[in-house]
Amino acid sequence: MKVLIVKTSSMGDVIHTFPAIEDALRNRPDMSFDWCVEEAFAGIVALHPAIKSIHKVAIRRWRKKPLDGGTWREMVGLRRALRSAHYDLVIDAQAC
Repeated sequence: MKVLIVKTSSMGDVIHTFPAIEDALRNRPDMSFDWCVEEAFAGIVALHPAIKSIHKVAIRRWRKKPLDGGTWREMVGLRRALRSAHYDLVIDAQAC
């Protein structure tokens, strides 16, 4: 099962989501995890051995220049990457 974790915000929140991945893998070792995270925290997510792929977002930067062509290209690229990954499950951990 291919799973995408969406947790883009603060470093502490990202780190506190790691135990959920460990719990899931203990019960379902067939799971594969990708992560969608703010670009500043991608290095932290990369430290977890269960994360196969990281989709970086730049929401903080994009908000500063919402009409910039580069912003739109990055958002379109992210959308394409997410759609082409064909996830079985997407977990929005933003509100957790």
